[in-house]
Amino acid sequence: MSAQSDPTDPISAPPPGGREPIFFLPPATKWLALAMIAIFAVEQLLGDDAWLWFFSHFAFISIVFWPPGAALPSPAAVHSLFTYAFLHADFTHLAMNAGFLLAFGTFVERAFGTARCLLVFVVCAVVAALAELSLHDGDVLALVGASGAVYGMTGAAVYLMFLMRRGAQRHGLLAFVLVIMGLNLLLGLTGLGDFLAGAQIGWKAHLAGFVVGWILAALLRRRRGAPGAV
Repeated sequence: MSAQSDPTDPISAPPPGGREPIFFLPPATKWLALAMIAIFAVEQLLGDDAWLWFFSHFAFISIVFWPPGAALPSPAAVHSLFTYAFLHADFTHLAMNAGFLLAFGTFVERAFGTARCLLVFVVCAVVAALAELSLHDGDVLALVGASGAVYGMTGAAVYLMFLMRRGAQRHGLLAFVLVIMGLNLLLGLTGLGDFLAGAQIGWKAHLAGFVVGWILAALLRRRRGAPGAV
């Protein structure tokens, strides 16, 4: 049985005029994606020097964020907990993250609004970086890419979709969650993902982002007090 649209609920209400607003992106999702694309374009146009400048100033680098022997993180590098999400190693990396952001971020922003959508993105990016740092077993961690934040958007969107569906549709969503979680564990624990991507895959950041996105959506949904699908 499918859930009926509730015009008082921004999650299940149809768009104005009955149109599916595929090309009418909400502002936060649109500008986040455009920022990623613009930074990547500048890197490509200006070459290696531009990439090195962006990387040294905005990537999340463990020994810069928390210098060896320091009791606390460096205040000058706290911004990297978020800014690393706007840097991407190659076009495939960018395209995948921007595509998932547009797909799932749009859904989350239409449900919760621009400010809360940005909150989910930022919090998931920060938690993803901290999760990768806390579980990293190497000497130096250097993290770039919006994957942790985008997985957070995915987790939030899946939670909202779960509320709107019943029966077999819910089973399909659970299967989707199990597949992406399983693939992350498989690619991360076996090292296959690193081999295929040519770089280390931040699977811990992905999983942390997804879980935190799911939790944030549940908290925001409860705080908003919107009626759930029945």
